[in-house]
Amino acid sequence: MKILIAEDDTMLREMLDSFLSDLGHSVKSAENGAELVKLALDDKPDLIVTDLQMPEMAGNSMIAMLDMYPPLAGIPVIMVTGASQGEIADVGIPSEIPILSKPVDFNRLTEEINRIAGRQPS
Repeated sequence: MKILIAEDDTMLREMLDSFLSDLGHSVKSAENGAELVKLALDDKPDLIVTDLQMPEMAGNSMIAMLDMYPPLAGIPVIMVTGASQGEIADVGIPSEIPILSKPVDFNRLTEEINRIAGRQPS
């Protein structure tokens, strides 16, 4: 799968990139949602893994922006966040988006990716 990561924490972004690359995915990463939108427009991903709280453009705003571009609308997203349940509820993350808490449970991340990959067209 082509996976884009948006995460402002450099260490976590590099860990996610390395982990997903080691699983055989093609991975590109960005420091924030604005950078990820540019990457997505250039190279439509199969999946986006994003933080919620980032500078310049938060994950929820990035998802809304991607949905405005027909070729990018509906790309599956996995949210990885340190935000509280209340903060998540306040920003209105769509219920179909899996939300993983930080620190990242890489087994759960793998399960979510496999679940999403199973519903992707071949």
